[in-house]
Amino acid sequence: MQLTWDLIVLATFGAFIIYGGLISRNRILGVLVNLYIAIAATVFAGDLVYDFASNFSLISANLTITEFGTKTLLMILIIGLLTIKSELSDLDSGDSLSKLMGGIYGFLTAGLFLAALFGFMSYTELANLDSNFALIVTNFTAAFAIVPALLMIGSSFMKRK
Repeated sequence: MQLTWDLIVLATFGAFIIYGGLISRNRILGVLVNLYIAIAATVFAGDLVYDFASNFSLISANLTITEFGTKTLLMILIIGLLTIKSELSDLDSGDSLSKLMGGIYGFLTAGLFLAALFGFMSYTELANLDSNFALIVTNFTAAFAIVPALLMIGSSFMKRK
């Protein structure tokens, strides 16, 4: 079995949907908010970190430094740190409707995560992926960025018990 971008896209969606369904709506919302923060931080600080890493001889002498790799690693590190911190705050697990919404938010989180990763690629790199699923994700980048926020806002107006 050869590792392709189509397989990576499908595995990412599957992992986030299962993770969202298992941990509930409240926790996956925390991951989603952390992802928005990580994307914002990476967009603003990614070039600075890339410049530092590529000019730091200890790193650049041992590794091949790319802008895509640096920004991807930075975003994953920020998401990981923020999510670990929020998991320690022990949000409630919720009911079965919360699990369903968790799966939906997991799907949207995966789409936003992948859209951000593909956004870090140059147009040439993106064109060379040869992946139908990557093309679908990039075509829906705006939806993956806006729909989760609209759902969070809309659900905040719903009556709570």
